[in-house]
Formats: sequence, C-alpha cells, structure tokens
Amino acid sequence: MKLQYKIGSIAAALALMTSCSMHDPYGDIMEAGPSLPTVSWELESTVVNAGDSVAFKGKYYTDADHTPDHSEVFALVSQSESAAVTLKLTSSYAYTQTVTSSDTIRMSQLVASYPHSMATWNGHEFEVNVKFPTSQTLKTLSWSNISEWDQTAEERFNSYYPETFKSDFLNTVITTLTQDSTYYNDLRHVYVNYEFTLDQINSVISKYPSLNANGELSQLLLTDTGEKSDIWPADIDDSEENIVGKYYIEQVDGVGVYREVPVDYVAPEGVQLYDVYGTSPWLFCRYDDNVGGTVTTVRANYMPVFKDLISLIPFEDWIYDSAEGVYTVVFSRSYSLGVTFRVVDTDGNVGYTTDPMTVTLN
Repeated sequence: MKLQYKIGSIAAALALMTSCSMHDPYGDIMEAGPSLPTVSWELESTVVNAGDSVAFKGKYYTDADHTPDHSEVFALVSQSESAAVTLKLTSSYAYTQTVTSSDTIRMSQLVASYPHSMATWNGHEFEVNVKFPTSQTLKTLSWSNISEWDQTAEERFNSYYPETFKSDFLNTVITTLTQDSTYYNDLRHVYVNYEFTLDQINSVISKYPSLNANGELSQLLLTDTGEKSDIWPADIDDSEENIVGKYYIEQVDGVGVYREVPVDYVAPEGVQLYDVYGTSPWLFCRYDDNVGGTVTTVRANYMPVFKDLISLIPFEDWIYDSAEGVYTVVFSRSYSLGVTFRVVDTDGNVGYTTDPMTVTLN
C-alpha cells in the first residue's frame, strides 16, 4: 500500500516538472500490479506431537477494491535421520561411526483451508483463530541400545542404515587395529577376549604355511587348559636370562628400520645394540631407549594373520557392550513442517507470509 502511494507521488511530481508535450517514459513502462492481501500469523507452538493440530492466529487485510475469499495453510515435509554405532570390543580404541541426512520428502501442499466468513474484523485487520492438522505417520522414530541381535534386529538395521554402513565400519576398525602396532593393546585385547572357534583359527593358519613351518602359529590353538593370555602375555619377561637376540636401528631413506641379529653379534663401530626378549613368535619385544624400558609390537609379517582372524568377527559382536548387555545402535528419524499462511481474494490474488516458519513434530 505505502509503496504504491510513493510511486504515485513520484509520477505526479514528474508530471509537474515536465511540459504537456514532453514524452513520459514512466507512463509507457510502469503499470501497477494487482493489490495483494497483506498477511501475517502467529503460531501457538512450533513443537507438537505428530497427529496433533497446530493452533494459530492469522491476520490479513486488502484494499477497498478487493474482498478476501479464504485463507489457507501450505506445508512441506522435511525428514532428518541420524544413524550411529559405537565400537565396544576394544579396550582403549574408541570409535563411533555416524551418518546423518536431511531431505524434503514432500513439496509444499495445501493442508487446511478456511472461508473468509470465519474471520472477524478487529478494527484494523481481519483475524482468524483456527488450527491446521499434522499427520500421525510423521511421528519421531527412535531405535537404540537393543538387548538382542536377532533376525528382526538385522532387518531393522538394514532398513534404517545405509547399505555400506557395516562394511565401512568394519573396514575402518580392522584397518586401524592392524595397519601397525599403534593399537597393539587393543588388538591383543580382541584376540584374548573374543571366542574364536578352532575352525576359524585353523582356517587362518592354513593360509600362512611359511609362518607355521615349525608350528609357530599352532600356538594359537588352545588346549583345554590353555589361556589366551598365556599365549599372548600382557607382561613379557625382560630379565637378562630371557634375552634371545639383539637389534640395531638402520636409517633407510630417513626411516628407522629394526635389524635383528644374534646375541653374539659384534656390532660395527658406532652401532648401538639393544636387547630382544623371548616371547610368542609373532611378537617383537625389545628394549627401547626412548621409553627407557621394553616395547612390544606385532611383527609385520605376522600382522596379516591377525587381520584375517579378526575379520571373521561379525559386525554385531564389535558393537556389543558386554557391561551393559546391549548392542550400541542409535537411530532416529524425525520430521518437520515448513508452513506458510496464505490469503486468496475473490479475484484470485494471493498474499502469503514470507518469513520461514518451521513446526517440529515429536
């Protein structure tokens, strides 16, 4: 309304400033558009339960030449999802894999209409105090920390989580544990605490005959009285009696490489030798000046054995929290409405709210 009055004033001023015979370019190119209803509204709440109605007060007016016909509410539907699992089989290595998404699943559509007869005049503008509905099918969905991983759980997981979620998770965890000995204690923890079957261990050993020429890998097969913690001890004897070799560090292309030599090896001048201690064949336990004590790592040629072994662990066993007795899945799906209030006059002119308004559904 005010903009039209200003335009009219400008045109009048230009007419006074020019002669009657002068060509008026504004008169050729400017044509006032239709007057649209002026619209605003107030929502009683922007958070409601799915299926409940949302109360609001709508306000509108038009000029004297137009008559409101009805008002209406349009809404688009947005969906947000979050899916996560947390690694629990390790001791200190913490990892949570999460994916999120947000999409418009239904474009803006009419959800309610109100005849102008429902409005009252407050002396300045028309008011309508009404409600618009929401759908109960848009209720928030949550699925988390389940106590049993059965066929139903598997099906729900597959329907909620991305297709590659499991493989991405397993690849990250297994690669992290076996790319080097950064997570040595975690790799040991998994071997010691997970109940591999004899068939699983044998299937892996059979792939590495060169590493088992003297039965080295056969130690992984427990006897009835054996303990995994004995096969892969947490503490290794670093007494002088348990020194089985020596090593020195050679710089190759700027990288320190460990060279193992016999106990009686005579080092060249300037080469420092350090002790190597006896333990399981796949472990390299040595004295390290940097820590002032022993350091134990998995020998590089044996690491593929353990990578293959832990690759046999099912996805769900990696995420089982034995302390709480739950599988650490956390999935949620929620919806929101992007709503607009519109007023249509009897000539079909439409005025609508321009400020974005969102209703969150629980």
